[in-house]
Amino acid sequence: MRQVGWRMIGWIALAALAACDSTPAAPEAAEVSPKDAELAETTRLCASIGAISKGGDDTLRGAFISTPYANEYGGTLIDELTKAGGYRYEGAEMVRNTCYAYAIARGSLFGRSHELAWRCPVKMLSDSPTEPGKTEIEAVEDRECDLDTRRGDPFKRAVEVEIIHS
Repeated sequence: MRQVGWRMIGWIALAALAACDSTPAAPEAAEVSPKDAELAETTRLCASIGAISKGGDDTLRGAFISTPYANEYGGTLIDELTKAGGYRYEGAEMVRNTCYAYAIARGSLFGRSHELAWRCPVKMLSDSPTEPGKTEIEAVEDRECDLDTRRGDPFKRAVEVEIIHS
């Protein structure tokens, strides 16, 4: 009788261990809409832009800045500041649902000091095949850029910039 009792206890213990060992079914992942998936991918790509290609830099340097006070700073001014070493790409970030690339140009030219900061909505094309580690970007042609804007600034459109495509 003792052997039967111990066997019975052994089977009960084995059944209890088997029950503890089973894992509950994993909850089903929520479905992601194509629009949300695209936004997540754009956000990831935008955050990863550390260095842009020469073509991307040319796009940002080609900005034509027109202020509400009728002061106009064309690509020529930015080009001259660039030649003097005053232009710098400042990275990219998401603002609302759009990826913006930032640039600054500063220096003295024509007897005046200039400090321009702007951002342009961009689309990422791919990694540059000719410049490894750099991203190809292109300005979104039907959108305008923001002047006097730096990384982290809230969305604003008080002053407009338009991109000139040659």
